Amino acid sequence: MFSTQERLKRRTPEGGINRKTYLCLLVDEYYETSNIEAQQQVTANLANFAYDPINWKFLREAKAHELFYDIVQQATRSVVDRLLLLHAIVGLTNISLDPVIREFVERSNGFDRLKGLLEKYQTDCEIVCNALTCYSFLLNDSSTVVLKQDKILLTLLERFKQSGNRRIINLATILAADLH
Repeated sequence: MFSTQERLKRRTPEGGINRKTYLCLLVDEYYETSNIEAQQQVTANLANFAYDPINWKFLREAKAHELFYDIVQQATRSVVDRLLLLHAIVGLTNISLDPVIREFVERSNGFDRLKGLLEKYQTDCEIVCNALTCYSFLLNDSSTVVLKQDKILLTLLERFKQSGNRRIINLATILAADLH
């Protein structure tokens, strides 16, 4: 369920920490600990907050999108904990409809990072489905023109359309149709 400012105020206890401060503390906690379970918990919480558009401004201010993107970027170059990656791609997908985040991802070579995830994690349904959904959310007129010419992406989409997983088939089919 999406929230309103009034609902957020009602749910914040008297003298409690506000949403922006809390999200900033979460992002700081991720970077200040090397405990993988703590990092997984933080990224799961941030990804859940990214689900509701009322939190997008707070997440941007806390730079949660940069944290999600950093994890995705690391995963395309080296081995990253699967849950951290899953939370990051879910969070990035959830927040990618925000125009500021869309621009950040586009400027940061995000389409290539998503393609790298699709190439590297082809057998991981959750990561593939979220990466395909993120691509779909990020599409606009200029990116569609560029992606139509990306032979590797188009080959991956054709491969995913032959997958044994109905979710992957559907998402790949929709994305391929959007690119044509």
